[in-house]
Amino acid sequence: MSGLRLWSLAMLGAGLAVVTGAPPALAQEAPSRATPQVQSEQPQAQQIQAEQIFPILAFDRARIIAQSQMGVALEAQIESERAALLAENDQIYADLEAEEQEISDQRKMMSEEAFRARAAEFDAKVTEVRAQQDEKAQAVQRLYDSALEEMETEMNTVLTRVARDLGAVVVFERQQVYLMSGSIDVTKVVIDRLDAIQAQRDAATATAPKEPPAEDAETQDTQPKTAD
Repeated sequence: MSGLRLWSLAMLGAGLAVVTGAPPALAQEAPSRATPQVQSEQPQAQQIQAEQIFPILAFDRARIIAQSQMGVALEAQIESERAALLAENDQIYADLEAEEQEISDQRKMMSEEAFRARAAEFDAKVTEVRAQQDEKAQAVQRLYDSALEEMETEMNTVLTRVARDLGAVVVFERQQVYLMSGSIDVTKVVIDRLDAIQAQRDAATATAPKEPPAEDAETQDTQPKTAD
């Protein structure tokens, strides 16, 4: 329609890649050697710890994000926000399209000056709406980036502990390694530890006492006092 333009609304796309990886394997048992009697009496836990030494470790960041409870919850939250925004965009687009058609139908009954004024007003409205929806899309992206940053901080803390427990001096992201043995992949270990942390938080949240609604306190304050 001459003088009118209907801009397409921004669409937000978000997805988390799922990369499969080999599960960590147990360290092979070292060949038996003759040892003094005093060493054979060491606790079994210390012997196992001494055998499980991995100077180099690797982990799959994408798999941790995609398969851990924290990552799954984050993906579900962002997907819900994205779906709501897309539905809102579709409704806004339909409303603007109907308004554009209405202006077009009324053109024959309007002067050229009045039509141009109405068209300019409509274009300004479309521009404003598009800016608003773009800001909402950016807000969803900022929400994802912030939550992902918090999760990666938690992941780094867990990785540091795993590396210390296994005696590692170097930890690579799996994409940085061309060829490796699955025995140095600690992705599943990190996922399990992150899930344990999340489970503790969920349990603490479930058992935390809930504060009474503010209106209850106001109701108590406004109740008339009876004379003794």
